[in-house]
Amino acid sequence: MNDFKGEIRNLIDKIEIREKDFIFLVSDITKLMFYFKKKNINFDINCFLDSILEAIGSDGTLVLPTYNWDFCKGVNFDYNKTQSVTGVLGKVALKRDDFIRTTNPIYSFAVAGKEKDELYNLKHSSCFGEDSPFSYFHKNNIKYLSIGVDYKFLGFTPVHYVEEKVGVSYRYFKNFKGKYIDKNGEQKDVTYKFYVKDLSKVSMTGIKAETDLQLISIGAMKKYYFCEENFMTIYLGPALDHMIQDTTINNEKNRLIFPIKNDKIKRSKINELDAYQ
Repeated sequence: MNDFKGEIRNLIDKIEIREKDFIFLVSDITKLMFYFKKKNINFDINCFLDSILEAIGSDGTLVLPTYNWDFCKGVNFDYNKTQSVTGVLGKVALKRDDFIRTTNPIYSFAVAGKEKDELYNLKHSSCFGEDSPFSYFHKNNIKYLSIGVDYKFLGFTPVHYVEEKVGVSYRYFKNFKGKYIDKNGEQKDVTYKFYVKDLSKVSMTGIKAETDLQLISIGAMKKYYFCEENFMTIYLGPALDHMIQDTTINNEKNRLIFPIKNDKIKRSKINELDAYQ
């Protein structure tokens, strides 16, 4: 355990996690776990989370996605029982007393630290709207930290906040109604608004490869390679400002964020475009 904690502390220092950081962590830790296995060190997820929380301190905040789209299929959302389908870190965090889950039945987060009550108390009906956690992340310029995940290919949910904020031709608002069982076990009927894909126009949102260089050039992105794994930090304040401006002033063909249309590309070909979302 001491070997693991020491290695993680060293990693945290190298990827510049600092005191008072506000971090949105997205991860696929498979390769990281394999790296430690090769060194005969057990990867302890709770110790990993503890080490990050220790590094950011009491004035920092750690946010983990705990999304679940079953509500969109008519399944009841149970605040205490509905599982996260977006990674093992979020699943572990939901079992801990120091994390609290935010309230959106589709796009919820497990949050620990200074801002957890603020995020829990955000009242919003639109998943990516101006009163949503995604807007809060933008306004507070939080650090989007990815481990083993390239934001252009997977996991960069804030791209849909940009699309909703600007308005795009290939998405539209759809209301989802259902039963919501809150943290106290009380059931109520709720409606949440989701800026969904128009499947007749788009199969997915793409993010162009050139986005990396543009974000790096304005100081909105840093890349790291340690423990045989890729890490990336995106500062959501300037990054989303840049994407919003680009989406506003350019047509769909020339935007960094663009629709990948059903008749243009098959999913198996996605890597050829260096874009996915």
